[in-house]
Amino acid sequence: MNIKMIARLVRKDCWLMRWPLAAYILAAAAGLAMTVSGGSMARSAGVTLALNVLIGVSFHVMLGPVLGERERKTLAFVMSLPVTPRDAAVAKLAAAFTLFLIPATIAATTLVWLSPIDIPAHMAASHRPLWSHLLGTLGYYALVLGAWMVFFSVVLGAAIVSESVGWTIGVLTGVLFIFGNFVMQILPALHGLRPYLRALGRGEAALPITIACEAAAIAAIVTIILTLQQRKTSFV
Repeated sequence: MNIKMIARLVRKDCWLMRWPLAAYILAAAAGLAMTVSGGSMARSAGVTLALNVLIGVSFHVMLGPVLGERERKTLAFVMSLPVTPRDAAVAKLAAAFTLFLIPATIAATTLVWLSPIDIPAHMAASHRPLWSHLLGTLGYYALVLGAWMVFFSVVLGAAIVSESVGWTIGVLTGVLFIFGNFVMQILPALHGLRPYLRALGRGEAALPITIACEAAAIAAIVTIILTLQQRKTSFV
């Protein structure tokens, strides 16, 4: 693995996305500010802006650094460098996750702040040490970011492997349909999952188990991407 060339490719993608990245960071910070300022309208606008940042940066990373290589006809040049297909895929994954996580972490703060679990109230009422509360808050951060990163990884994998806007949009539409209809509407209504959701809300064992499942899913998706990319023979 050519670490030096991978780092250069990551810097190249981040540099090309520097202005959109700055815009997403400002938008995420604005959403957080509106949420913290109070008021139902401000909170509603803040969470909407946070979700828009998550969706927007996901789209932008797919269409810019990933699929943009083929649109700009620079993919063949990248593959002519002293890198293997696996190296190029690692660089794309590293750049994509970096570009996504910077604004997404700020946006996730808005969603954690509006969590149905009143974390500050729990901290005030509980006799647990401060580090325990901080660990729990980080757990909810990981839960929010992990869920979106699973979605992001699936669509990112479709973009890297297929190098097709059509296939990427198809996978994106399918994932959004499953998430919007099954995960958000059907699963919470199932009686068998209500104890799990209550345990998740209380920060019990369900929380670290769910985070571990998210991490395992992301790792599996990345492994599949690298395996399929390594088997490619044509990048024209």
